[in-house]
Amino acid sequence: MLMQTYYFLHQYFAQDPIFTMPPFENSYSASAFRGLPALLEHGLRRLPFPPLIWRIARFLCVGLVGLAVDSGLFWSLLKAGASVEASRAVSLVVATFVTWALNRLFTFAPSGRAPRSELLRYVAVALVAQGFNYGLFLALLRLDAGAHPLICLVISAAATAALSFTGQNLIAFGRR
Repeated sequence: MLMQTYYFLHQYFAQDPIFTMPPFENSYSASAFRGLPALLEHGLRRLPFPPLIWRIARFLCVGLVGLAVDSGLFWSLLKAGASVEASRAVSLVVATFVTWALNRLFTFAPSGRAPRSELLRYVAVALVAQGFNYGLFLALLRLDAGAHPLICLVISAAATAALSFTGQNLIAFGRR
């Protein structure tokens, strides 16, 4: 039943001229981002927001995925016996690579650079942003010894989002 509904909606949206919208900003998305998420994005594009707002929205969605990877890995390492500091450092590194791949695919238009060059720029910006994130995380833990580490993780990640978006938009994925 679910698949039949999906196919019906796909056919309906694909043929309805009302839903004709500009293509994704990113050429990678056209082939990789199909199915129900594409239908949702397609329908949401009817809202009259400028491209920057859509880019920020996609960045925040990717950030939520990164936060899930970060917090999940952090918590797993913490429960396995690693220290809070080491768990957070490892989870930040893994989450950084996950968000680079997703941001490259869904959020930003191609920069015209080779993927390796783009990754190096992304890592440079991420080092600054994640350094701020990690420092804030440790400061929050030290300021309130009874604070739950996951709450500190979420607060520090949210505080870093604007810094990260600005750097990634201008430096890592900025036009050549």
